[in-house]
Amino acid sequence: MTSIALDRSRRWLGVGLCSLALVACGDSAPAPTEAQSTPTDAARLAQLEASGAIPKLERLPMIEGIDIDRNGVRDDIDAYITKTYPDDAQRRAALQMARAYQAMLLVDKNDERALDEVSRQSFRAIACQKFAFPGDAGRIASYQMMDELRSVTTNTKERLQAYLAYNKARSGSVSVRPEGNTCE
Repeated sequence: MTSIALDRSRRWLGVGLCSLALVACGDSAPAPTEAQSTPTDAARLAQLEASGAIPKLERLPMIEGIDIDRNGVRDDIDAYITKTYPDDAQRRAALQMARAYQAMLLVDKNDERALDEVSRQSFRAIACQKFAFPGDAGRIASYQMMDELRSVTTNTKERLQAYLAYNKARSGSVSVRPEGNTCE
């Protein structure tokens, strides 16, 4: 399991560095001749998605995204989790965490009770991680999983802004991490 987590971490690090390099180097490449064309950022992104180097994510201009089965997780993230976490306990924990992230985006940022409930939901998802990803290697893998899910959940400007607004609304609040197995 350690090597899987490290491989996944290295893959994400490589994807991130490649993405940054593509964006950073986009304007410094030699001017294309008429016979050759330079792919756009969108084309590069499509190539990375098609190759499987990065997950194919829905980028519609709506915060909630598409959730046909109404399980609280966007369908593209649902597919990513199913592909990435074949272990049943880890997949369920990842889905629970993804539901918590999605709830953070959608909650009414002015409703204190709703904010408290989403916070409680997220802490239950975090506490579940130690059961789904046991041991020191599991702890590292669970942190990586949470980072990956946060990244894919906030994959558009609107979604990132909603996530930041949630964190701003919760700023200064106190939450208690639940005890015991909180996995759904």
